[in-house]
Amino acid sequence: MPPRVLVVEDEPENRLLLGVVLTSEGYEVVEAEDGPAALAAARHRLPDLILLDVMMPGMNGYAVLEALRADAATRSVPVIMLTALAQRGDVERAVEMGVAGYITKPFEPADLLQTMEEALRTGSAGREDGDNTCSG
Repeated sequence: MPPRVLVVEDEPENRLLLGVVLTSEGYEVVEAEDGPAALAAARHRLPDLILLDVMMPGMNGYAVLEALRADAATRSVPVIMLTALAQRGDVERAVEMGVAGYITKPFEPADLLQTMEEALRTGSAGREDGDNTCSG
């Protein structure tokens, strides 16, 4: 089965672009337009990787990441921040929270794919094989 990637992005155009890039590379893509939808999607069908925007209405990416890390089911899923925030403090905060990568928009698809491959390689070492479906 292809790796399942949860794309959390509030801008429809960006979700579409990411979906096209990732599906063309053989990834299974699940989309969420905000934080609550992302948490529900991650719990319903555990992704192998999460691409997470920071600036979203209501619940920002840092709050989503905190909730993911607080949940035993999603704690070990690698998260790559994909955001327009390029300030050093933003990057440092994300790194301190344990992200697998930090990519600023606009991004090069090749850079994103390389970062994803590295995160999947290192993040899957302790994961069990299976359909990654969570109950509950």
